[in-house]
Amino acid sequence: MPYETFFKLPQEKQNKIISCAYKEFGENFYDKASIFLIAKKAGISRASLYCYFADKEDIFKHLASQILKPHIENIKSKNSLHPFQVSKQLFDYFMSFYNKPEQNFIIALLKNMTPKYIKYLTNDLSKNHFSKPCELIFDASKLDLKTQYDTSIISFTIVSNMALCLIQYFEGIKTKEDALMHFNRTLQILENEFLKRRIKYDTN
Repeated sequence: MPYETFFKLPQEKQNKIISCAYKEFGENFYDKASIFLIAKKAGISRASLYCYFADKEDIFKHLASQILKPHIENIKSKNSLHPFQVSKQLFDYFMSFYNKPEQNFIIALLKNMTPKYIKYLTNDLSKNHFSKPCELIFDASKLDLKTQYDTSIISFTIVSNMALCLIQYFEGIKTKEDALMHFNRTLQILENEFLKRRIKYDTN
C-alpha cells in the first residue's frame, strides 16, 4: 500500500499518479509496465514515485484494491447472498467502469486472471491468499454441491463467461444490453442445471 507520504500529497496530484498508473498497467499490464513511464506521465521523477510506493507490485496491489475492495466489503456485509446473486452484482459493478480510467486495467486484469496476480490482489484485501479467481467473486461452498468437480465447473464457467462478456463490452464488441443478456443467460442455465443436480442427488 502507499506510504503515508502519498496521502499527504494534494488530492489532484494523488489522482494524477493513480490515473497514470492505471493507464500504464492497462496498456502493458504487470510484467511490462514501467515505473519510469508512470512517473514521467505523472510529471514526477522515478525517485519521487518510490517515496510514495515501495515498488511496482505495491502500485499494482493498490490499484487493484481500489477496484475490488468495495466488492469484497459488499460480500462480507451480505453473507446470505447466493453465489449467482453475487455474480450478477459484481458484473454490474464492473460494467460501471466503462470509459473510466480503470477500464483498460480491468480488461488487462481479466485477460491475466492467474494465481500469481490473484495473490497480489488479495494480500491487502484479506488474510487469506486465494488461489482461484472464483474466490474473489463468491464463496463457492454456498453452492453446497456434492462433488468438488461440480463446484470447479460452475465456478470456472461463471468466471470465464464474466470475463469474456466484460471484455467484449469494454472493447465495443458487444453492447451493454447484449453483454448483460449473455451473462445472465449463462447464469440462468447454470442455475437450472444446479437445481437439477440437487434434485437428482436428493432423490438418490
